[in-house]
Amino acid sequence: MQDSKKILIVEDEAIVAMEIEFLLQGKGYSVIGKATNSNKAIDLAIKFLPDIILMDVNIKGNCNGIETSLEILKFSKPVIIFVTAYNDAETRLKMESIQPHFFLAKPFSPDDLQKAICFAITTN
Repeated sequence: MQDSKKILIVEDEAIVAMEIEFLLQGKGYSVIGKATNSNKAIDLAIKFLPDIILMDVNIKGNCNGIETSLEILKFSKPVIIFVTAYNDAETRLKMESIQPHFFLAKPFSPDDLQKAICFAITTN
């Protein structure tokens, strides 16, 4: 096991979430759950209190990934790694308001994912 940090994957594309989970588990990380929508993400965060959340900005449900992160941060303090193809100034500004956070642009390589997780672990 790489680290005992609990990781939650929030991604609206189920296949992409499975690929991320596969990559992380292959590196020895502990994935505690996957969610495709805001409600499930919040439920899993309440249940498992993850240390790191890989959060897509564009997710299904009542809230986008940024709003979902704000809800989660009301009861827990995970590091949020935004994983998204959206890189416009307005979205970046909203993501930057959430602390601590990191940004991983899609598409990303397995090495990029590993570096983001390692960086999040060292800062949390």
